[in-house]
Amino acid sequence: MVASPHAQATAAGVEVLRRGGNAVDAAIATNAVLSVVYPASCGIGGDALWLVYEPRTNEATAYNGSGGAAAALNAAQLRDRGATAMPERGALAVTVPGCVRSWEDVGRAHGTQTLDELLEPAERYAREGFVSTDVTSEFFERNEALLRADADAAALFLRDGVPRAGDILRNPALGESLAAIRREGARAFYEGAIADAICSTLNALGNPMQPSDLAAHTTERVPPLSIAWHDREILAHPPNSQGAVTQMVLGALRDDGAASDLEWTHLAIEAIKEAFDARDTRFADPRSMETTIDDLLQPAALAALRARLSPDRARPRPGPPDRGDTIAIVAVDGDGCAVSLIESLYMNFGSGIVARGTGIFLHNRGAYFRLEPGHPNELRGGRRPLHTLSPGMLLHGGRPELVYGTMGGDAQPQIQAQLIHAIYERGMTLQAAIDAPRFTYGRDSESKYADAVRVESRFDPSIVAGLRALGHTVEFLGAYDHAAGHAHAIAIDRTRGTLAGASDPRADSLALGV
Repeated sequence: MVASPHAQATAAGVEVLRRGGNAVDAAIATNAVLSVVYPASCGIGGDALWLVYEPRTNEATAYNGSGGAAAALNAAQLRDRGATAMPERGALAVTVPGCVRSWEDVGRAHGTQTLDELLEPAERYAREGFVSTDVTSEFFERNEALLRADADAAALFLRDGVPRAGDILRNPALGESLAAIRREGARAFYEGAIADAICSTLNALGNPMQPSDLAAHTTERVPPLSIAWHDREILAHPPNSQGAVTQMVLGALRDDGAASDLEWTHLAIEAIKEAFDARDTRFADPRSMETTIDDLLQPAALAALRARLSPDRARPRPGPPDRGDTIAIVAVDGDGCAVSLIESLYMNFGSGIVARGTGIFLHNRGAYFRLEPGHPNELRGGRRPLHTLSPGMLLHGGRPELVYGTMGGDAQPQIQAQLIHAIYERGMTLQAAIDAPRFTYGRDSESKYADAVRVESRFDPSIVAGLRALGHTVEFLGAYDHAAGHAHAIAIDRTRGTLAGASDPRADSLALGV
């Protein structure tokens, strides 16, 4: 089974399963198609974080496919120019894209098929065309000014005006880039013509990235973070991912599962604030962290977090806006291999820059760096930024029972916590939990308030009134809003030998089994 935010991408992954590939193969094929048909959210110029369960060894592994800043770039340079915060868009926000290398490295470790086989559908869609959906058309309209500022981006997608739903779009230059990767593997991206195009494009705009920065990039293989939760185990990707935020929230509230919907929602929001405080001061590239975050996940620390939560009053916590955009893919095969993969350009269309002649949008993950001297997440050459990408997996008896993921920037761990609570503590089916109205704490750049809870308009009015009475500022989103994420999940019932999949109505999603 495969679930993703676009039906054609899911279909490509399922076809891989039909012809004998495994879950890792299917995830790569799905991701490759998404990099073409969802150009605002993801692409081969982005990063990828993975959780993979390998049944042959009964082991779950986290793969870090995120890249570092250019070796010659550091925060002092930006401070000397008068900057007090990282630019959100443009060349300086671009770090080495890690997606393609991760496809090859994770595929070699666990897959059965070659990139030549797996990337064929993506290349075909790039060359022959794909349909702009309501979702993609909205992203084009919202980001028209950004796209017009880049000559290659405007030529690709705005030649005949802003694409409308139903328009056929093509990216033949991206098709050529994918063809090169099919022929030569990841080396075609990190060395040679594509690498030269990335660097020359960025150099002209002030980022000193060199071909050597790209050639030196590797995928890191690390153990996942794990906490016990009831009689199960919740896995998350370690820093530089924010994945532990989900574990901190659910771990702190493990004894509050029977609370009323209002009480649980309030406590969850307050726990999210505490977890974000820890994330923003401690999470970073592990090579630059003074300590691990293992102490934050100990039972005593989670109990202490719960004790700090006021049951009857919201704690003010102003924060910067978040505009993350991402895709999540989940896949499970007949042998029990399970994958949660999250890949992203970060904000819509990433940096807004296309590497000249390649059709590749470059991400803006560096926007999450800090400029304060000595901060663990301070911009430094070769360092990876703190990442919102948070693949998820829940084990029972040491084997996957729920594989899940969502887009949503800072909202990712919040959505995960709501889904797991709804499924395991409220007894909802998978699809009902994903369909249910969501909240997200925090704001995007369009919010009026610095410290807000945003709820979909379908949210229970009595809970909204109760949150306001507790001191929360509440803003309304649309009924099925992108800001509330695109979540997907597969549940594995080993007793019956079945899979149940669900995907998000907020996108062009499909969960499909074979």
